[in-house]
Amino acid sequence: MSFAAPPSSIGALRRRHGFVVAALVIIVVGCATLTPQEQDTVADVQHFADGTATAYNLPQIRVTIEPATNLGIGGRYRQGNFYLNARTLGSGTPTALVAHELAHYVLGHEPMSGPSMAELQRAQELRELDANAKAVEILMRVRGMSETEAVRTMVTHLRRAQGVIACGGALAPGHRLPADEIANLIARFPDSAPLLAGIEESIPLDSRDPRDSAGALAAEKPTSRSAVAAIPVPVPVWKPGDTWTFCLQSPTGNGMYVWSVDREEMVEGVSHYVIKQGTREIFYRTADLAHTRETVNGAVVRQHSPSRIRYVWPLEVGKIWEQAFREDRPVDRRTTEWEDTVSVEGEETVGVPAGTFRTLKIAYRNTRTTAIRYEEWYAPELKNPVRIRERLDSGLQVRDLVAYRLQ
Repeated sequence: MSFAAPPSSIGALRRRHGFVVAALVIIVVGCATLTPQEQDTVADVQHFADGTATAYNLPQIRVTIEPATNLGIGGRYRQGNFYLNARTLGSGTPTALVAHELAHYVLGHEPMSGPSMAELQRAQELRELDANAKAVEILMRVRGMSETEAVRTMVTHLRRAQGVIACGGALAPGHRLPADEIANLIARFPDSAPLLAGIEESIPLDSRDPRDSAGALAAEKPTSRSAVAAIPVPVPVWKPGDTWTFCLQSPTGNGMYVWSVDREEMVEGVSHYVIKQGTREIFYRTADLAHTRETVNGAVVRQHSPSRIRYVWPLEVGKIWEQAFREDRPVDRRTTEWEDTVSVEGEETVGVPAGTFRTLKIAYRNTRTTAIRYEEWYAPELKNPVRIRERLDSGLQVRDLVAYRLQ
């Protein structure tokens, strides 16, 4: 669907008007509809692009929202058009990404030709480095950021891209590795370098080993506190189409997976949400999100008796509960008895590739030994945790939210 008719050619607008102050043209390809949150993001992109066009005496730029892909391309500029991947809309305003693509527009970067693919690649890499630097200037001129704030915004974006690549994600075509682009950007803005100290601590999924030397849960320096639980957090309502994409890191390998709410279904007379993860289906009780069972291709591979209570609602700091349950894994012919003591330990603001969120930190301890076996950072606004740390036989497994879409 289209919000407005496309403009005449950019070249013609330049010749006739010199510069144009006009509403950004947004086109959505395919049949996807935008959620209210995504519409807010598009409106912010529109405001940002209009401001950039005005600041640089340029005509309006047409923006097309493309279907979500896994090609490592969040956005791209081509011949007067800005293509934005729908996947980026669900995770708040993609300020750094938009600034980078608008930089290509301001710099007049158009398709190139050359004698070899190797030379074209080198030339494109230099363009991407220039666009990162120009994005800093745009953030300062249009968004009113200081130089340090603008550089920090771009470095944070690149560090998150680095984390996604470490998790098995694709490197965007034409780019150098994020670490190399970060080094180049900081070299161009040396005055900001000393003020960026500590930025690694707020961005997950870098090159650090998630396991500590003792093999226990790695300690993390908490980030700033917030009033996320000033009032008790009620049980959320999931809707078909709600989607959360996670990066998983563990001693046995890294990867990405997608959770998507598929439907509601009755299990032994009780209503459950069904989460699809590839061929796996995970059943959570709608009343309280207790975990009941998992199936793969319709066959039960995991069953909890009684259902494992993930949360006792409403959630609030200081709440504690205990539960004993049996976990059956028929395919593995294994049964495990669990006794957990669970506590909502505090409020933390956590940075993950999908953004920065207010969370409640919840710890699941073995009741007999008091050892932490599972931790999560639950974000009420996303209706799910944004980070999970679990102690398995193979070692520490860490999951961080990469993207999300809520209906």
